[in-house]
Amino acid sequence: MLSQTKVNELNALFGAELNVGTSAGRRSGKWECNVSEMFIGDYFIVPLTTTKMLKSEGYVMSNCCRNYKELCENLQYSIFSIRSRSGERLATLGLTKESGYWRLDQCFGPANAEVLEEISCYLDEEEVLQTEYHPTELYYVVQEVARLMNCSGRSH
Repeated sequence: MLSQTKVNELNALFGAELNVGTSAGRRSGKWECNVSEMFIGDYFIVPLTTTKMLKSEGYVMSNCCRNYKELCENLQYSIFSIRSRSGERLATLGLTKESGYWRLDQCFGPANAEVLEEISCYLDEEEVLQTEYHPTELYYVVQEVARLMNCSGRSH
C-alpha cells in the first residue's frame, strides 16, 4: 500500500498534465518513433513516445529524461527504456538526430549508473596498475537500436 506522501508525490508528477487544457499550437504530449517495442537478445526495448512515459521512466530510473520532452516532440531526440525480459528497467537510452541520422547520445542505468562499459583493474608484471575498459552486452544492443532507427524508411 502506498503512503499518502508517495501518492501526493506521484499525483504531482503525473497529474499536472491533467489540469492543463490543450490550446492551439500546444503539443499533444505524444510523438512517433521509427521502431516499435522489440526484443534484442535478452533485452526488451520500449520507445518512450508520450510525456507520461518519459515522466515514469525518469521517476523509476532517477534520471532527467523528462527534460527531453520538447526535443522528442520535435523529433530531434528519441528515448528508449531498456528492460529485462521480465520487465525490470535496466537502462535509459537517448538517441539524438544529427544531419538526418540517429546517433547515441547517452545510455545510463538507475541514477545514471554506467552500463555500457565494464572496467577491470589489475597489476601487470611490473606491478603497475592497469585499467581496461570493455563494452558490455548492452553496448551492442544500444548500437543495434541506433542502426534500426537509421534503417527505418520513416522520417522520424
